[in-house]
Amino acid sequence: MTQTISLQDRFYPIRISLPSCIQLPEVEGDKFKLNPQFINTLMKYYGLESKDAYFFIREFEEVCVMMKILQLGDRTVKLHFVFFSFKCLAKKWLYSLAENSITTWDDFVKVFLEKLYPIHKTALIRKNIMQCKKEPNEPF
Repeated sequence: MTQTISLQDRFYPIRISLPSCIQLPEVEGDKFKLNPQFINTLMKYYGLESKDAYFFIREFEEVCVMMKILQLGDRTVKLHFVFFSFKCLAKKWLYSLAENSITTWDDFVKVFLEKLYPIHKTALIRKNIMQCKKEPNEPF
């Protein structure tokens, strides 16, 4: 027996929740709580290429060092809180990654920096440094 789908149902498809790209490690012992006060202290990243990704990672890690959760290690805390730090385009990019493709903090940093500093961008920066010229009337 075939189920008929109404025209209204076709216009408004069912929302499907996809699994996360970050596979969080199993936590032993009691459950833990992520305090909202921690989330408010995080630096926000909106996905703009004009923002320095290395500065964001450094600032994010500095804030996460202050967050101590007994059941979680420092690197696991970072994985838990990165979701709350990303906004707009950055969160959209995070959702576009393959399911469970990130399992450690180092995996995340690698994927994040590859996105914002692809090889062609790094090569262009290196080329500009190598072709540094002194303009007339410019102090050395």
